[in-house]
Amino acid sequence: MAHHSLTAVAQRTAQKTFLSCLFYIALVCTALSPCAHAQNASDPRLLRLLSLMQQRLDLAQDVAMYKWNTKAAIDDPVREQQILDALAQQAPQYGLDPKLAQDFFSAQIIAGKMIQTALFKEWTSKSQAPFSNPPDLKTHIRPALDKLTGELLMALAEAQPALQAKDSQQAVKLAAADVSVSQTVGGYVAAWECALEVLFGR
Repeated sequence: MAHHSLTAVAQRTAQKTFLSCLFYIALVCTALSPCAHAQNASDPRLLRLLSLMQQRLDLAQDVAMYKWNTKAAIDDPVREQQILDALAQQAPQYGLDPKLAQDFFSAQIIAGKMIQTALFKEWTSKSQAPFSNPPDLKTHIRPALDKLTGELLMALAEAQPALQAKDSQQAVKLAAADVSVSQTVGGYVAAWECALEVLFGR
C-alpha cells in the first residue's frame, strides 16, 4: 500500500515538473519571438525621420559660424516666413497638411536658433575671433538645408501612420533613444528636445 502511495506521489511530482518545464519553455519562446522583438525595436520610419532632423540640426553650428563672421542676426523673420510659406505650398505634394508641415519645420527652425544662440553666448564670453573658412551660406549651407527639406517632408509623410498610432509617444521616445545626441555643441540637448516635442502632439 505504501509502495503504491509513493508511486502516485512520484507520478504527480513528475507531472508537475513536466508542466513547469512546458511553462518556462513557452515563456522563453515568447521572449524570443519576432513579435516580442518588434515591440522593443524602433520603427524604421521614425528612425529615418529623426536621423534627418538631427542632420538638419547639425547644420546649426555652420550657420552660427557664418553669422558670427558676418555679424548677421540670428533671427531672420522675413526669411523664416518665406520658408514656411514655401512649405505650405510643397506639403500637399507629399500628402501632408500644410499646417502640419509648417508646425514641424517651425519647431526645427526654433531648435536651430537655440543652438546658434547658445554658441553666440559662448563665443561672446571668450571673445571668439572670426572663424577661418567657415562653410558658406549660399554655396554650402542653404543647398544642404534645401536637400534636407525635401527628404524631411517625405520622411514626415511616411512616418504619419506611426505618429498617429495610439502608442506614438512611446514609439518616438524609443526611436530617439537610438539617435546619438551631441553633448559638446552648446545648446544641442535642449534644442533636440524642442525639435522632438512637435512630434508628441501629432
